[in-house]
Parts: sequence; structure tokens; C-alpha cells
Amino acid sequence: MSRIGILTFHSANNFGALLQAVSLQKTIIEHGGTECELINYEPEFIYKDYSISPFKSKHPKVIIKSILRIPDKIKRNSKFQSFREENTICSGQCQSEDSFEKTCNSFEKIIVGSDQVWNYNLTEHDMHYFLPEIDDSVEKIAYAASTGGADFSTDESNEMIQCLQRFKNISVRESASKEALNQRLKEKNIEIVLDPVFLTTQSNWLRLAAKPVKKDYILFFKMGYSKTAEPALEFAKKLSEETGYELLMLWDQETWFKYRDVKHIGAAGPAEFLQWIAGAKCVVTNSFHATAFSIILNTPFYVETEIERKDRVLNILNIFKLEKSGLVKGKSANGLNIPKIEWNVVNLLLDNERHRSLDYIDRILK
Repeated sequence: MSRIGILTFHSANNFGALLQAVSLQKTIIEHGGTECELINYEPEFIYKDYSISPFKSKHPKVIIKSILRIPDKIKRNSKFQSFREENTICSGQCQSEDSFEKTCNSFEKIIVGSDQVWNYNLTEHDMHYFLPEIDDSVEKIAYAASTGGADFSTDESNEMIQCLQRFKNISVRESASKEALNQRLKEKNIEIVLDPVFLTTQSNWLRLAAKPVKKDYILFFKMGYSKTAEPALEFAKKLSEETGYELLMLWDQETWFKYRDVKHIGAAGPAEFLQWIAGAKCVVTNSFHATAFSIILNTPFYVETEIERKDRVLNILNIFKLEKSGLVKGKSANGLNIPKIEWNVVNLLLDNERHRSLDYIDRILK
């Protein structure tokens, strides 16, 4: 029986990061019948981002806002940890370079990805995701890795490119990532596959969701602090007024004291995130993974496309022929209506794309 390790952002208290890790691990186990663990590596850039400490900034206003967030952040972190413990299998904690290398070298294969593991701007140039010190006897593979907006044509990326030369198989999530890497890895056959959340079926995601909410509502899910989501929120407010459905807001930052004219859901974990999307009359968002789960769960949606790193959102809208669900600075080609989506067509496309991505997984497991 092969031992397989997955190196990704599983420790981040971020809906997309944890759910993609859960999906990839379950898929690997189902398709390989193998022993598979998430490599329990938690870098500082992840740890500090989800720390409850209010003193990460020296700015007084930021500190005060952080203090106000502490109760919700404690609740949220607890929900994430419970979900993680119930739905993942992790290696021992890698607290040092020696423990990281020893853990990695204990596997026959390591799969790096998904998420923006190769966006060195995001990871603060963390080389662990390129496996530079891991033995050549360990087969190195990438599944749906993303470079984000990182530029791999620069000299600072030379060491990373050298490491990727040692990968047996490389697949990425977006065409932009493929183009960025193809410039330096011309001899590699880099494939494009689906984000891991698409590998798990609708019925299996619903088994992990919290109990349904029995009410009619429009869900606005905001990712991060970016002001590019503001036009989408205004669109959601107008859609709520037009349809008569209550507007509820779920924000990954739980900043309940902002946008006080909208009802906030408050601290939520991955199970509630799935539940709120599944039960909505319509989702309005600026998030890639909220868009992905709207597609999987067959929930009508709109997504703002004028955002940072918009390639991944535009990519899945294109794959599933859902361009009309894209907002451009809060404007929709559909007007103020809940989009009528032919889900039978979307689901057929999803089945085809899922089979293609699962074929890649079957190949790398052999």
C-alpha cells in the first residue's frame, strides 16, 4: 500500500482552503485505496493570519477592531478545528525543518496543491511548497496548484523553477498558471485540472453541511477586505429589494460592526458555509470558492469579476458556460433578476470535467 502525503493550506481557517484539502484527501483515498495524510505543516504566514492576537498591527484603530473581533474569531476558529479533526487525517506536526523533511521522506508520493501554494507573494517565498530538500526517491506531483499572480520569469523564481524540474507530474488550476510556468518548464507537460472541491459530488458535500435553514434569503458572501466587493454588495441589496428575499451577509472576517444595514450571520465554520450556500435563493459574492460551491450545489449566483486574481473566477465561468452570472463592477447582464440557470447542462459539463480531472488522479496514483 502506497503512502501518500498532501502538502497544501489545510491549516488555514479559510473555507476554500480547508474544503479543498478535505476533498482532495477523500478523493485520493477513494481512488487509490492508499494511506494518505495531510502533511501537518503550518507556516507563519498562515498562523499569524488566523491568530486571535489583536496586536499584529501597531495602528490603534486596527488594534481596536481586532479586539472587537476576538469573540467571533474564537468561535470561528473552534468550528474550523472541529471540522478539520472530523474530516481529515494529518501527519504528526512538522515543527522544525528536520521534522518536515523526515515526514515528507516517509511518503512514497507527495502531492502539492491545490490553492495558491506557488504564489510566492502570498507565501512570503516559502520554499517548502517546492520540496527542495526532499529525497528524489519520493515522487513529487502537483494537483491544481496555482501561482496566483506570481511572475515566474524573474531571477527570484530560479530556485523554484529548478525544484519544479524534479516534479514527475504537474497540473495547475488556471490557464494563467500554465502559461506562467510553461515559459520556464518547456519540457514539462503541464495540465489544467479542476479545483479539488469539484471532485466531490453534490450529495457528498450536503452530507458534510449543517442542517438546512428553512427560510428564503439571498446570501452575500464577502471574501477579504477588498473594496472591489462593494459594488457587488450594492447589487445584492437591490436584488433583495426587488425579490423581497431577506439579504444575509457572511464575511470571512466576521466584522459585524461594518455594513450594519445588512444582517450578519456571524461566526461560521465550513459546515455552516456549505449550508448557507445550499439553502440560498441566490448567492452574490466576490469569492472563487463561494462561486464553485454555488455551481456544485446548484444555487443561482452572481460573482463580481473585477477583482484581484480574477483569472480563476473567469476560468470557471467559462468552463461551465455561466458568463451571465458574472458581475462587472456590480452590473449584471441579467438585470435585477435571480439568474435562470439550466443546471442539467451545467451538471453535465461538471461531470465531464470531473471525469477528466479524476483521470489525472488515477494516472498519478498508478
